Amino acid sequence: MSDAPALKPVTPGSGTPAPLTDQLDEVVLAVPGVDALYSAAPLLVAVVATVIATTVEAVTGEPKSKSSVSVKEKKSGLQIAVKIGVTAPYAAIDVSRRVHDAITEQLDQNGSQDVAEIAVTVARID
Repeated sequence: MSDAPALKPVTPGSGTPAPLTDQLDEVVLAVPGVDALYSAAPLLVAVVATVIATTVEAVTGEPKSKSSVSVKEKKSGLQIAVKIGVTAPYAAIDVSRRVHDAITEQLDQNGSQDVAEIAVTVARID
């Protein structure tokens, strides 16, 4: 069991659960030792996605998602990638394990499909 509380955030005023990526962002940031969350997408993909999302937001008026956790549906199950910053005095390996466990718990609570992979990358250690 992880130290992070399981969250089921709600979109303000709607009473409906937030998208899975937003939920996972909040769950990861609640893990002790995580002090930053970075886009898990490769740089070029992240830049193109930002440009497209900004254009869609301008045209439709719908706010773009600011999610950093990547969730892809594959035949074998969900493929999840997260890139974190770790702060002292926490050990990166321990924080990574707690992030993995917190994501697993949130997916279990949501009744999500099978998970093929959860990749936790430490991008920075303070």
